[in-house]
Amino acid sequence: MKGDDVIVFLHIQKTGGTTFGRHLVQNVRLEVPCDCRPGQKKCTCYRPNRRETWLFSRFSTGWSCGLHADWTELTNCVPGVLDRRDSAALRTPR
Repeated sequence: MKGDDVIVFLHIQKTGGTTFGRHLVQNVRLEVPCDCRPGQKKCTCYRPNRRETWLFSRFSTGWSCGLHADWTELTNCVPGVLDRRDSAALRTPR
């Protein structure tokens, strides 16, 4: 959480991934838990004292790489999406 790594959640259909993905944003006990507001589909999952996300999943960033993106799509898409979200000062090599 306090480092620079980002967890990228790869959803595999029909394996309980939706339930697990929801648990990542709603039930994991963290110093700064994800901010999930009623009626919103996405939660904000920032690191402590930084406006920088630690989780890349449909429940935190939405379908940023397309609906049910596979490994190849995520590998090609995630760095660009995170670079656009983070300010230039916060960017770390991915």
